[in-house]
Amino acid sequence: MTNNASPALKIAMAYHEAWKNLDHATAMKVVADNVVSETPFGRIEGGEALHQSESQFAGMLKGATMVAAFGDESTALLMYYTHTHPIPSVLSAKHFKVKNGKIVEIKALFDKSVFPAR
Repeated sequence: MTNNASPALKIAMAYHEAWKNLDHATAMKVVADNVVSETPFGRIEGGEALHQSESQFAGMLKGATMVAAFGDESTALLMYYTHTHPIPSVLSAKHFKVKNGKIVEIKALFDKSVFPAR
């Protein structure tokens, strides 16, 4: 990512990099307390709930490979392959809405049918 990336893309990438490196404390620094996340497993409301969900998933996560990243002043879209212990590679995408320097909304998309029941 270049230094001239949009504000929302910089924040989304900071979250993504921390997430894929299992550094959830750093990832949560750019997430609003009132974040709402829509995932294939259901809706998650609040920073603490998101942190718990991501921490549970961390046990499976081996990494991620970026495919594309786009953003503007208030939104960003990342497409990447998620690498996990049960499934080597799953195409995934997240759309981020950013307000006042924090992620306030995440919409995640991936094929949940390939993962074991949570």
